[in-house]
Amino acid sequence: MKSITKISALRIGASLFMSSILLVFVGCTTDEITTEDSNQNLVVEQSQERGSGPSASGHGTLSLEDIPPSGEGFRHFTFHAREKNNGSIHGSGVLTYVGGQLNLKFDIDCLSIDGNTAIMSGVVTQNQQNPAQVGSLCWFAVTDNGEGNNADPDEIALFYTGTDPVVYNCANDFAVPYYEIEGGNIQVRD
Repeated sequence: MKSITKISALRIGASLFMSSILLVFVGCTTDEITTEDSNQNLVVEQSQERGSGPSASGHGTLSLEDIPPSGEGFRHFTFHAREKNNGSIHGSGVLTYVGGQLNLKFDIDCLSIDGNTAIMSGVVTQNQQNPAQVGSLCWFAVTDNGEGNNADPDEIALFYTGTDPVVYNCANDFAVPYYEIEGGNIQVRD
């Protein structure tokens, strides 16, 4: 009799576990829009499934000896940004000058994609060399030129920082030069 009770308890436990997993997966892919009816009761008006939103990510090296500061033209970068189901943008990145002279971390809260080009902006969250720069705004842009041996190298614009939210915003395209990256990959998905 005891073994039958254990099997039944295991089956119930397994069923509850599988049901909770199913609810988690369903909850991750469904947005529900709720409103209040005239009696102030919450009513689900519609439900729709949404896939992943636009995104940009990448890593690589930028070698520009002629770009100031002089002799510090080798930069390593990594970043990722994605639009969440609620429309907000979440992302972050790191920019490191060779030799560790500058190690800058930033959050990305704005993403604009036009074809294979993504413009991103956000806030500097860490700057080891210049801690006073923490909290300043940042802007940069990338171009995904495809994959494979026959594709042109992906490109990145320089990383700009400042304090004016009207200027340092991903809605702005400054038509600055883009530079080919070495050893890395950038992916832009709309």
